[in-house]
Amino acid sequence: MEPARVEEARKRWEARLASAREAVSARAAIAKDLIEVAAQHPLIDGTKPGEEFVARLLRGVELYRRCGAAGRAAEIYVPGSRLMDKGIADRISQSEAGTRFLLERGIPASALHGDDLNERYKGPGSVHPGVCCSADECFVAASYWRDGGFGRLLSVVSAGQLLRKMLHFIEFGVYPMMVSAPTFEAAHDPIFEALTMIPDVLFEDASLQEPGSKRAIAFRRERLPGYAGPR
Repeated sequence: MEPARVEEARKRWEARLASAREAVSARAAIAKDLIEVAAQHPLIDGTKPGEEFVARLLRGVELYRRCGAAGRAAEIYVPGSRLMDKGIADRISQSEAGTRFLLERGIPASALHGDDLNERYKGPGSVHPGVCCSADECFVAASYWRDGGFGRLLSVVSAGQLLRKMLHFIEFGVYPMMVSAPTFEAAHDPIFEALTMIPDVLFEDASLQEPGSKRAIAFRRERLPGYAGPR
């Protein structure tokens, strides 16, 4: 890659990082945290989280309780529309599967968000409806972090997904606290992330929210049942 293009990208991302850090610093006195627990598809039998998703959800429970013990209010957002894998659609959304799991482990319904935020920020009126990928997850979480008056945003992800999600969050104006929940079997291939996905975010499309986003459209064609948008 041309050195001039790399230098241009470096300056652009350094400015975004500084802005995101400043936004969080301005809310340092707010003792209220948003915990985003990244979903993982497909679901077991179309309704239940698999091993990797469960690991993240359990880490979310741990973080929620730690926030409470520290005297900080906390809410959890589990992202993810109803998706399909290799043409087979889950029976419920990733959000519903995750919030059910958390309710069963004692997290109060008043502290849980899923399809409500999916609908609010990525509903049918959106340019690219549905929460179908990491960028969508970060867009919704960052939007609610701003609108909900939170101080910190904590994101629970797989180890292979961590850097890309951090970049998406920076693009959307918030500097997150990233937390990993590793499992031996992981959906995110670190080589594909490093050589394909991260360069695409750094140099091509950091938000996947614009009308002509090829990556956003491709994700919907692959993952969103009944998708009838642009090709």
